Amino acid sequence: MRYFAVVSKSSSKTCVEDKVLASNPITEAIGNAKTTRNDNSSRFGKYTEISFDRRYQIIGANMRTYLLEKSRVVFQSENERNYHIFYQMCASADQPEFKHLRLMSASKFRYTCMGGWTEIEGVDDRADMAETRRTFSLLGLKEDFQMDVFKVLAGILHLGNVEIKAVGGDKSSISSSDQHLAAFCGLLGVSEEGLCRWLCHRRIVLVAETVVKPMPREHAINARDALAKQIYAHLFDYVIYNINAALQVPGKPHTFIGVLDIYGFETFEVNSFEQFCINYANEKLQQQFNLHVFKLEQEEYMKEDIPWTLIDFYDNQPVIDLIEAKMGILDLLDEECLFPQGTDQNWLQKLYNNYLDKNTLFEKPRMSNQAFVIQHFADKVEYQCKGFLEKNRDTMYEELVDIMRDSKFLLLANFFQEEELTPSLTKGIKVRPARPGPKPTNKQLKTTVGNKFRSSLYLLMETLNATTPHYVRCIKPNEEKLPFEYDSKRVVQQLRACGVLETIHISAQSYPSRWTYIEFYSRYSILMTQPELELNDKKQTCKTVLQRLIQDSNQYKFGRTKIFFRAGQVAYLEKLRSDRLRGACITIQKHVRGWSQRRKYLRVRHAAIVIQQYVRGKRKIRQAVSAATLKRAWAALVIQKYCRGFLVRRIYRLVQVATVTIQAFTRGWLARKHYKQMVAEQKALVLQKYARAWLARRRFQTIRRMVLNVQLSYRVQQLRKKLEEQSKENHGLLERLTGLASAHAQDMDKLQRLEADLSKSANERTSLEEREKKAKEDANQVIVQLQAQNDSLLQEKQDMEKKLSDSAQEMKANFDEMKKKFQEDLEREERQRKIVENNFDIQKEDYDAQIEALKEENRRLKEEKIVLQQQVEEGVQTSGDLQEQVLQLTKHVKVLPKLRQQVSELQRQKEELEARLHEQGTEMREKMDEISTELQSNLNEEVTQRRLLELQKAESEREKEELERRIEEIVEENLQLKKQHQAESEAKNRLRQEASRLIAENMDFEEQLDLKDRLIRKLQNQIKGLRASENANQIPVPAVPKEYLGMLEYKREDETRLIQNIILDLKPRGVVVNMIPGLTAHILFMCIRHADYLNDDKKLKSLMNSIIGGIKQVVKDHQDDFEMLSFWLSNTYHMLNCLKQYSGEEEFMKHNAPRQNKNCLQNFDLSEHRQIFSDLAIRIYQQFVTVMEKTLIPMIVPGMLEHESLQGISSMKPTGLRKRSTSFLDDAETYTISSILQQLSSFHSTMSQHGTDPELIKQAVKQQFFLVGAATLNNILLRKDMCSCRKGMQIRCNISYLEEWLKDKNMQHSNAIDTMEPLSQAAWLLQVNKSTDEDAKEIAEKCTELSTVQIVKILNSYTPIDDFEKRVAPSFVRKVQSLLQDRGGSTQLMLDTQYRFQVTFPFSPSPQALELIQVPSSLKLSFLTRI
Repeated sequence: MRYFAVVSKSSSKTCVEDKVLASNPITEAIGNAKTTRNDNSSRFGKYTEISFDRRYQIIGANMRTYLLEKSRVVFQSENERNYHIFYQMCASADQPEFKHLRLMSASKFRYTCMGGWTEIEGVDDRADMAETRRTFSLLGLKEDFQMDVFKVLAGILHLGNVEIKAVGGDKSSISSSDQHLAAFCGLLGVSEEGLCRWLCHRRIVLVAETVVKPMPREHAINARDALAKQIYAHLFDYVIYNINAALQVPGKPHTFIGVLDIYGFETFEVNSFEQFCINYANEKLQQQFNLHVFKLEQEEYMKEDIPWTLIDFYDNQPVIDLIEAKMGILDLLDEECLFPQGTDQNWLQKLYNNYLDKNTLFEKPRMSNQAFVIQHFADKVEYQCKGFLEKNRDTMYEELVDIMRDSKFLLLANFFQEEELTPSLTKGIKVRPARPGPKPTNKQLKTTVGNKFRSSLYLLMETLNATTPHYVRCIKPNEEKLPFEYDSKRVVQQLRACGVLETIHISAQSYPSRWTYIEFYSRYSILMTQPELELNDKKQTCKTVLQRLIQDSNQYKFGRTKIFFRAGQVAYLEKLRSDRLRGACITIQKHVRGWSQRRKYLRVRHAAIVIQQYVRGKRKIRQAVSAATLKRAWAALVIQKYCRGFLVRRIYRLVQVATVTIQAFTRGWLARKHYKQMVAEQKALVLQKYARAWLARRRFQTIRRMVLNVQLSYRVQQLRKKLEEQSKENHGLLERLTGLASAHAQDMDKLQRLEADLSKSANERTSLEEREKKAKEDANQVIVQLQAQNDSLLQEKQDMEKKLSDSAQEMKANFDEMKKKFQEDLEREERQRKIVENNFDIQKEDYDAQIEALKEENRRLKEEKIVLQQQVEEGVQTSGDLQEQVLQLTKHVKVLPKLRQQVSELQRQKEELEARLHEQGTEMREKMDEISTELQSNLNEEVTQRRLLELQKAESEREKEELERRIEEIVEENLQLKKQHQAESEAKNRLRQEASRLIAENMDFEEQLDLKDRLIRKLQNQIKGLRASENANQIPVPAVPKEYLGMLEYKREDETRLIQNIILDLKPRGVVVNMIPGLTAHILFMCIRHADYLNDDKKLKSLMNSIIGGIKQVVKDHQDDFEMLSFWLSNTYHMLNCLKQYSGEEEFMKHNAPRQNKNCLQNFDLSEHRQIFSDLAIRIYQQFVTVMEKTLIPMIVPGMLEHESLQGISSMKPTGLRKRSTSFLDDAETYTISSILQQLSSFHSTMSQHGTDPELIKQAVKQQFFLVGAATLNNILLRKDMCSCRKGMQIRCNISYLEEWLKDKNMQHSNAIDTMEPLSQAAWLLQVNKSTDEDAKEIAEKCTELSTVQIVKILNSYTPIDDFEKRVAPSFVRKVQSLLQDRGGSTQLMLDTQYRFQVTFPFSPSPQALELIQVPSSLKLSFLTRI
């Protein structure tokens, strides 16, 4: 509006623009208020039509309002305010014109202090009141009108403070002496007695009589609040009416611009009727936005024949139908309002019956039976049904209305007069509605708020559909109303909700810029060539120009009447146009500047000619002067010259004498000063030269000694390690060969046993065959004898027939018996033969297995050979490194020829060993190949000849002999390998001995160098002493004041007392100890400095060992004492920092003050002891963390899971689960989240008291937070009774307490809360919906810190508590599992509570100067002396 007012500023004196702008402060004062999200939130909808005349200058305006939030007058939520005008009046209460209103501070009125906030930071209510009154005057609203408005507002405030008392259970009363009641009645001219009566009573009109019924206190308060809301609503409409009258258009407007400033989509913790209407209006506006942006845009492409693919977008018509359609929510609400006994609950039950499970956009909340949920275009919103009917009816008791009508205050009386149908105040532009609005079913529906709001909304939509709308989307960067804070998730949510992302999508795929052919021709004709301009067809000209300027034809399209451009192409054309215009401007500037310069040149030339004329005229005049005049003038000049020269020479001589004298004295003084400075600089240079040379030599010797020792020791250790590994591998090879030989011997024994069995079975078969043959021969002989007897006894046949028959039968039986016996023998022989064949098959399979084992052993031997070769190569490399090291050593000890000879000999031995190993490996591989081939061929022969027992025996004997021979060869080769290994080990021993001898010699040389360095330092000290004595003899030295050097002197025999008093017997609770952080460490380091100053190696080593041993003893004796461990962790850390800070190394010295750099160590390098102290600090830290964990573990599960910090959240127990509490648990101490926070605070205060570094404290707290999260999550995974929605709310509440504790301790940046992310995601998983595919995708996206096993376990263990909750379906669990199947990570269910984060000790220099530290007498260290 301010922009419109500025660009259309008229020259008339009516100041219509200023009046239009002046309406904003008034409407903001009476219609805006502070909410939790906005300090100046508009609580009503406003549509302003700004009218323009034919010259497009503002001539007037008209304002239309929608749904004022009347409930804010009598109720505000926490951290919110009432309308601004009330606070502006209270802030100006002391002004004379407001004295009669009897106003007080805003905190003393009930209607202005409910939210707890009466002021807004950065807002001056008193100044805003002055601005409001100024705008009233600017609109022509006089002082009387303003005071009437202020009277009504003051009366509302006093009405809110009227005290209504309960009398019994169903009655109420108001004291007649109530000051606020008197003030209200006095300001508004209302009968005090009547108001008292009808606020507490109600008149019921029956058929035969009228009954006056008293009302309880709650109903009386509701009646009072309803009266206040009604008065304020009438006042609001009255002010808007007068503003419109002041801005009324004098004539018929030519055109208008409508500005719609309406509330956006709202969702709070408690949403009521106002939010329902606001969101309903936003649904309608979003539908109109979709219609304009998407449908009309795509329709234009279709109309212009532009190739286009339709884009799907969200259509919110189903939500609008749910609200406003026949038998929709508003119709059901109006229907319920018709019933005298209608209640919010009955209306809600109707909604449940009509829409629940029938409309997907309507839902029932999980944890409430007093609300309903609607899926709006932006988000789901839960509405509380309480108060819907009362706010929709918006009625007052008739008795109170009559009292207001009888008011002596004319303005108030007019508010409550009978409403008459009046025409509209302004004659707006006629518009045709896009669709007809719904007609009310009966007259009473017209009076409801919902019906009025729906009708006004239809009028607004008609106006919008008849005009060309433009949109301004207001995006809130964050929810906390903080500057420079940008919440990207919230912003994207708002952009998605208001359809901006779809707009961007369609713009990216469509043609956002477009020109008609005439517009394009007129604007870009400057880019056309002359032949193109000569064409008569402008449309074809535009096409030709575009094809020439933009090569990519996909960047533009030609429609029927317009040219459509993709994003960026119009900017490119504008750039070409501006370049062409810039070139033309340069050409014009060139010619204009040339003309200007030529004009300037001509002017200067004319002036020069004029000057030349005057000069030449003066010369002519000089020629006319006479000679006598010139001679006299010349003589005067000569006299003046000599006179002046004499005077000047006399003054010059005086000045010259004085100057020479001053210069002589000055130059002498400067020369003496320069000489003294040169002498001092020369002495300083000499001192610096010797000092720097000594420091460089000392540093070089230390580094060289350390590097040589480390290199030698490391390489010798590597050689020793490799030799040991080779010996182990050789022993393993020998053991494998021995095992192979023993296995082969066992196989041979088995083979011999089988051969013996075969020979035995063959012998038995031979004996059986012989017996069978013999039996056959006996039978034949018996038959012959019987035949002979038969021939001889034919005659006796008759006599002997019976005998013969008997004997024949007997013989036949004997023969059958023998035959049966022979058959049994044959069958037994056949079974034995089959057994032998089976044994042979088994033996064959054993042989096959042995062959495979031999092949595997052969492969393993090959691999071991390769490993041996690699080890030999590494040995060669190591020997090469040793050779390089020996070469370096020989430079210092001058034994180069001897060492080279030894190294070459060692190298030759290595090469010989390598050659031998290579040859032996080749021979072993060939022999193993031969063995495997021979065994394979032998086995094949055995398979083909398995039925020939004789051949099998011979073959097995031959294989046995060959195997024995192979085993003997392998044993011999193994012995050779052993010998070679012994030779190699002897060579490596010689190498090791040689390396140790070189190390010893190196150490001897280093000791000699140290002795020489000490001798040099001694001689330098003597020289310094002699120089000092000479200087003392020459110049008397003034007395120097006593100055401490930051050292403590002690005797060697007092070392034990020092350790005992300051380490072993020291208590960490002393005030003196905690006064200076690390006092103990500083005292010990000052003793170390004194030992370094004396250059006493033994004393320094003894002191360092005693300190380390004392600290270890204290930690061991008090390993469960948290306070003692914290104290010594801090002091060990300070000692480590002191050793670094005063080590003399440049990387640490740059943090020191110049005074501290003087206290650096001079003679010893304590870097090794720094490492020891670092390891000791890590050990103390681990024990320190263990003690904290032992204290916290019993508190975690009761405090985080079992205790109810949110009262009533877990009042209902899950059915079917056993009670976990027992008798001994009931008697135990009850831990809560407060117990955990108190324990953490105790840990933090102890560490801070002992001066522990903040970074170290953060690491310890992070470890404890990880323990709390891991232990809690493990317990959730193991207990089904903890897997519920309400328990998830409990856990998230406890996590928020821990976050607040971190913020309280200023440790929110310590990443401690990140360790509880798995627990937070588990709590979220318990609370989220678990039914649809979208829920499964959301779980898979958000539960990134939980493994698949943990997510599935929680879903399977989820236990409903209330009736409206359901168990997780197995199909949903499988769906989630399928989404998570590609996720990697751990497959363990439980978290490792014993996991430790790596601890680091950052360098933190101490600002404490050592020379300023004094030893307290309470430490009993009187034997220490400050130096």
